[in-house]
Amino acid sequence: MTEAEYLNSFPTKRIKAVDGMAVTADVWEEAHDYHRHQQQLHARYAHGPGILSGLDVVASDPADTSVYIRPGAAIDDEGHTIVVAEPLSYDVAGATEGSFYLFLTFAESRPRSENGRVQEGAPLYVHAEFGLETMAQPAGGATVELARMQRSKRGAIVRDAADAASPAADEIDLRFRKVIGASPAAPASLAVVHIGGSGGRHGAGAAYLARTLRAAGKPIFANDGVPLSAGLAGYTLVYLVAHAGFQLSTDDMNSLYSYLQSGGTVFAESCRRDAQAANAADTSFNDLFSSLGIKLDTVATGHSLLVEPNLFAAPPAGYETDGLPIVRAGGGVVFSAADYGCRWQGERRSGAAGRDAIRTAHEWGGNILGLAMARHGQAASPKA
Repeated sequence: MTEAEYLNSFPTKRIKAVDGMAVTADVWEEAHDYHRHQQQLHARYAHGPGILSGLDVVASDPADTSVYIRPGAAIDDEGHTIVVAEPLSYDVAGATEGSFYLFLTFAESRPRSENGRVQEGAPLYVHAEFGLETMAQPAGGATVELARMQRSKRGAIVRDAADAASPAADEIDLRFRKVIGASPAAPASLAVVHIGGSGGRHGAGAAYLARTLRAAGKPIFANDGVPLSAGLAGYTLVYLVAHAGFQLSTDDMNSLYSYLQSGGTVFAESCRRDAQAANAADTSFNDLFSSLGIKLDTVATGHSLLVEPNLFAAPPAGYETDGLPIVRAGGGVVFSAADYGCRWQGERRSGAAGRDAIRTAHEWGGNILGLAMARHGQAASPKA
């Protein structure tokens, strides 16, 4: 339907009820059609076509030729609201080699009675329906794209994209979905936990980081001095700062382990102002992660910390400015021997940090938060 046809299809008059008016089926239909078309017009032009919520497409687990569509809602190009209330399974085994698109479409049933028997005077019902269509090229008209894929061959196994920004062949590509109705993200929360001594300066650094990220549109708030034993489940990221060598209690170890197992992320580092105390803290961190069964690997090219959302060739300098900063990650833990907490508040061993250096450190903090939010989202949205 062209733009002109769409606009011309909308009624420009509505029924004004008067006493004694005969309400026939045609009158009733005309009155309700007016409101229905007005709602479609509003949906199309105020919100636009696209996905309102949900409708995530994920690969089967274990992987096969099926994809799952999670419940959600969308608006098509004609303003129809499409609701998928239950998870769906869709087998793409028959899709041909090459480009493959999965679309959601709107439909309505024929008028029918609720019980299957037509009774005089009883109303008939038109049910809103939806369909799933696969095409070899982008579709125009009243369709909503859910996913696309580049098929290597018919019957190839379908997998989730290892890199969402650059899906490989036979991986689900969600980059071109148009999301129009996602509600603002709930604020992320950052807990600053001090161990092996006390100190409030890193809490200030975390607060400056949070303020910078909020200004960039990423709502996050930092709480300083959070005890490990208080329960960490409500925090998106736990910033674990050691001021000297330490040994955690059994309760604190269990709290940290439970947090990591639930999809939480820990950013751990030692304060570098006192080099001797920092080395002792680094040793304690290594012992802690080993006892938790966490293997840390050096963050190298291609790691999400270096590319999402800000691109880095290598981890940037922190409080220390000599040599390359040591950053390792694994199992929900990011360990740094660079002391970014001090850099976030404009400090470095050689003196005050310049504006560009502080900005770079804050961008790096944004990448750490991005990793934490991704893990948090994965834990909150299990596969269908």
